[in-house]
Amino acid sequence: MAFLLVVNAAFAADFANYPGIFTDYGNFDAVIVVGDSAPASDVIAQSSLVQFFVGYLGKPIVGSAKLSSEIDTLEQNIISVGSPCHNPVSAQIMGNPEPCSKNLEPGKAVIALYDYKSYSHLVIAGYSDKGTRDAANELVNKWKSFSGNKLIIEVDEPKPQIGSSGSEEKTAEDYTAIDIKEESVAINLEDEKEKLVAELNEKIANKSKNTNEKTALSINETKKTALQKNDAIKAEQKQQAEEKSIMKKVIEWLSSLFGRH
Repeated sequence: MAFLLVVNAAFAADFANYPGIFTDYGNFDAVIVVGDSAPASDVIAQSSLVQFFVGYLGKPIVGSAKLSSEIDTLEQNIISVGSPCHNPVSAQIMGNPEPCSKNLEPGKAVIALYDYKSYSHLVIAGYSDKGTRDAANELVNKWKSFSGNKLIIEVDEPKPQIGSSGSEEKTAEDYTAIDIKEESVAINLEDEKEKLVAELNEKIANKSKNTNEKTALSINETKKTALQKNDAIKAEQKQQAEEKSIMKKVIEWLSSLFGRH
């Protein structure tokens, strides 16, 4: 399991001020950068950091995820993901070490804060893909326990060759943070679409059921009303017939009386 070792340095940046140093009045005030040809695991680490700040601030941080080719100046707050071998921005912040693996060693990763003019830079760099990814996870999950300005993360990992991703994963050019976001949104949209379709079908079924019930009820009421009217007509006709029969009998009786005289 990875563990942390705090290493003090001569510059003023301190994790005691993290993540506030990358925010301004409740808004995200930095870019999170990966190398154009970085391994996909660096992009996943970048995405984890984006999600962390979204949760921390409680709002989207649109446009914060960048590729190194999009960075034309260090005069801004930067969180740079990946070693100098994978990310030119990390190389610039760390003084362009030669070879690019100069300050890194297998089984360890670096999380370091740097002051640059009036800006803050943060580099997350592992000797391997796994080292960078694990270091980013440590920062996301344990930042409250950090202090100082440079931390060494010990990583349980195989011995990779620096400068190579050690796998056939897609690079950041093919698998950017935007891809991850779009895939996530597409999945969410598909889920929402299925929910809406299900709800719509249920509403249609209920509406059809209610309509059928109302129609059946209406038909029954109509039949009932017709029967009642028919019964009333029959009753009236019967009464009229009875009345006619009585009148006929009365007339016949009167006629018989007058006939006798």
